[in-house]
Amino acid sequence: MSHWWRAHAASIPSTAPSPAPVYLIALGKAAPAMVAGALAGLADLHVPVTGGIVVAAHRAGPSDFHDLPLPDTVAVYQGDHPVPGPRSLEAADAIDDLLRSMEPGAVALVLLSGGTTALCAAPIASLSQAVGDAEEAQALIANLAQTLLESGLAIHEMNAIRRRVLRFGAGRLATALAARGATHIATFAISDVIGDDPSVIGSGPCSPDPLSDAEFLAVLDAHGMRARLQRAMAHVLGIAGAGAPPSVPAASHEAFARVRYSLVARNADAVQALARAAHREGVPRVIVEDIPLEGDAATLGDLFAQRAVHLARTLAPGERALLVAGGEPVVHLRDTIARAMQAGDEDDARIAEAALLPSGDEQLTGKALSPQASSADEPLRGGRMQVFAVAASLALEQAAARGDRHAWRVVLLAAGTDGRDGPTDAAGAIVDAAVPALARRHGRVPERDLLTGHTWFSLDAADALLRTGPTGTNVMDVVAILVSG
Repeated sequence: MSHWWRAHAASIPSTAPSPAPVYLIALGKAAPAMVAGALAGLADLHVPVTGGIVVAAHRAGPSDFHDLPLPDTVAVYQGDHPVPGPRSLEAADAIDDLLRSMEPGAVALVLLSGGTTALCAAPIASLSQAVGDAEEAQALIANLAQTLLESGLAIHEMNAIRRRVLRFGAGRLATALAARGATHIATFAISDVIGDDPSVIGSGPCSPDPLSDAEFLAVLDAHGMRARLQRAMAHVLGIAGAGAPPSVPAASHEAFARVRYSLVARNADAVQALARAAHREGVPRVIVEDIPLEGDAATLGDLFAQRAVHLARTLAPGERALLVAGGEPVVHLRDTIARAMQAGDEDDARIAEAALLPSGDEQLTGKALSPQASSADEPLRGGRMQVFAVAASLALEQAAARGDRHAWRVVLLAAGTDGRDGPTDAAGAIVDAAVPALARRHGRVPERDLLTGHTWFSLDAADALLRTGPTGTNVMDVVAILVSG
């Protein structure tokens, strides 16, 4: 923040004796921590904050802002995540209120992090007009999010679709700021997406949509969305009737010339930090996986466990090595629901049906399965890192059962960097070959829990869950595997 301000100080308008008005717009899971950093940097430069808004995933308190005093002119909201709801609409309306109150010639500091898309999701005007009711339009936004999450799409595919109908997606926040006379739109982003594409992070509030209408429709068709979306949403998206996809601001729009984009943190930073920490702790050999974790979480967990066992065989007695990777695997909810139904989980089937409603919560594909909407004793519960961990522990157990003693020399950590793997109390888990047996001692069947979306229960029974609480950041997931010779 300080570096950016000094670099652009000469071009920032000011009217003596008052400097240009400065507004903070912080959106996402890391919004409070990012605001704390921004306030500290601005205070060092003696730059006052005229106004602002913070939209976080939880009710932010003083400690979330590092106990720095928050200006009275900065409002704090909690949005809905992972599926947008009434709080998301309220937050979006509050952003609009802030925009209407902005003084011309302002500097807008936009702080983005993971979760932005859902936390301030609200429909574009054409969607609200099409259904004639703001709440109904918001329900369509929620249903779209739920449908996309259930489908197992990668985040860049989901956001390519969602940003078309979001009030502040596809660069619409930047154009709104420019329309209110903001001369500088400094955007600082913490990336929670593979590839760190600005148009994908938070659905690109200050970045133009890179997809043409034809490319956008191709994404929808590639995943069979024409038959799966609600009729009103299909019409607005241009895949039903004679309509066309919603228009988005052109890349040549003057607003984007005012945007200066800075990536301040990404998954690779977390992976490298893990590697450095291992070196400091005396681990002589650290192997950093260059390819991001993508694809099915259970398959990846099994694969990495096998790799770790193979690595253990190559180490000399007493030698240690650490394998580190990061990324964002997925778990396909529809397949999980089908397996749960086949296993006779009638209560979970009812939860699955409830999850199809606009008021449903997120499923395992995005971050986890929802424990809501049912009185079942054991709702679908877990996250992609918990799926990864259970699959890995089962692979290690199987290797040990075959007599491979090296399987006992592997310990694996799989966790979400935000400290919350789905709507659970855990960031992920730390497992080894003994975890499945420990879970069975408490009545769990980890193989079944893995298939039917109950991984949290097996890991909790084995005391293998990693509980960190919110970390104040979100750069996807990390895996660290300690291997001993």
